[in-house]
Amino acid sequence: MPLPPALLAKLSKRGIVAPPSKTPAKTTKKDDYKGYVYCPNKVNMFHICSVFCETNWRGHPTPEPTYARSMQKLLFKYPLPSNWIEVFDKGVGRYYYWNIENDLVSWLPPKHPKAKITKCAAKLREQYLTAKKSDTKEKESDDTNDSDEKEFKKPSPRVVSRRDSEDKSRKDDKHSSKRPRKDNVLDPMDPASYSDIAPGTWSDGLENNKTHADNTASGVLYQQRPYPSPGEVLSSNKEKQSKKH
Repeated sequence: MPLPPALLAKLSKRGIVAPPSKTPAKTTKKDDYKGYVYCPNKVNMFHICSVFCETNWRGHPTPEPTYARSMQKLLFKYPLPSNWIEVFDKGVGRYYYWNIENDLVSWLPPKHPKAKITKCAAKLREQYLTAKKSDTKEKESDDTNDSDEKEFKKPSPRVVSRRDSEDKSRKDDKHSSKRPRKDNVLDPMDPASYSDIAPGTWSDGLENNKTHADNTASGVLYQQRPYPSPGEVLSSNKEKQSKKH
């Protein structure tokens, strides 16, 4: 049992007891896998306790009387085996049952038909966090290896330009082999596509015939031909009449 601080100070002044050290005692680091005692979320394997859990949760120091009586009746009906013990969780406020040999737990007695015997949340959390850390380390190592390989295999600008030109020529050959040339494609409206006329363009025949329309046009195109002026018609009629007389 430690001495009171006043008595300890008097004894140390007389030299009977060594003076207490002013440096604080080293505190052992809390196990992150088990969580805080009064935290109700520590039963979740994905929950990691923080300072908030310690300052916010007060828990259940003792079980409720009605709950304790019901659990006694349950144990009387389903007694525990020799290697199982009953433990009270102060965070949840419930009893759980722990197998001291294989470190398995259950919220109900192991002989209960609805009992689910599994590993404790601390063990599952430890496995989950260790696997997550190993995955991150492997991913970081893979990323560093990939970056090193890229730097090692980085080609020179001359090789890159040559490769680009080769790829471009291959792409051009590929497109030329798949798609026909535009010059070889005939317009379905072109007369050459359905007759023996030589292929041409829409502007063929219009350069030398800017003033006169097509004489072979009929239908709607016939109405678009340029008509002669009224004076030319009268003069041509007079000439015809004079020839008859």
